Amino acid sequence: MRSLNFLAAACAVLLLFFVAVQSDEDISLPKEVKSCRKSSNDYSSCLRLAIQESWPVFMKGIPELDLPTLDPYFISQEESTYENGAIKGKIVVKNARNYGLSKAQFLAVRPQLQNDYFRLEVDVEIPKVFIEGDYKAEGSLETFQMGGKGYFNISLEGVITTWNIEGPIVNDRWQVEHFTVLPEVNKMHVYFTDLFNGNENLNRAAMSFVNEYWSVLYHGMLPYVSKAWDEELTKLVNRMFSKISFSKTFP
Repeated sequence: MRSLNFLAAACAVLLLFFVAVQSDEDISLPKEVKSCRKSSNDYSSCLRLAIQESWPVFMKGIPELDLPTLDPYFISQEESTYENGAIKGKIVVKNARNYGLSKAQFLAVRPQLQNDYFRLEVDVEIPKVFIEGDYKAEGSLETFQMGGKGYFNISLEGVITTWNIEGPIVNDRWQVEHFTVLPEVNKMHVYFTDLFNGNENLNRAAMSFVNEYWSVLYHGMLPYVSKAWDEELTKLVNRMFSKISFSKTFP
């Protein structure tokens, strides 16, 4: 389950922020949005403060930029598969809402430009996240089969990650090759109904297992989730940056 897909939305908004606040053409932003230039005394710190101070503006959504409300962030449908040893599964999530992104704290921003290759690293911390929605799942644990559909919610605390965005600059365009996100989570609690088609005893046992071993399950899932995020976000940001001058975006 891509239970942390709200972070993907945050990453996309971050890149939109850099495009918007530093381009002088074709876009009009609310006056609350701050901007920075490389000529500032401490460009990295300026960027960090600008993102932090402008973050509430983006959380509300900006219709002119086709930017939806991001807290809560809505996911209409998403499908994922998972395989780790004897555990295999497929899940479809519908009508999911993610709460907590508005409380993000930006700890550091590190822009690096060398030999026409640009890398942007951003350290982010989100104190609490709550995700809820509907699901349909099927899977197996060795020969034991499971499956069902119902409601789920996930509570997370102490989410910390670094967003790594990188790629070459070609003809004054930033061609992003990778957008990597590997969140660490301090605490997680999972709730779901009817995973076993009405068998409440099995459902309670499964929840107990997941909540006891969530860290092992999460870290087993993370490489698959991160790869999917990389592919989706890279496509998204390249659609934007293919139309925007790098030298004007990052003056």
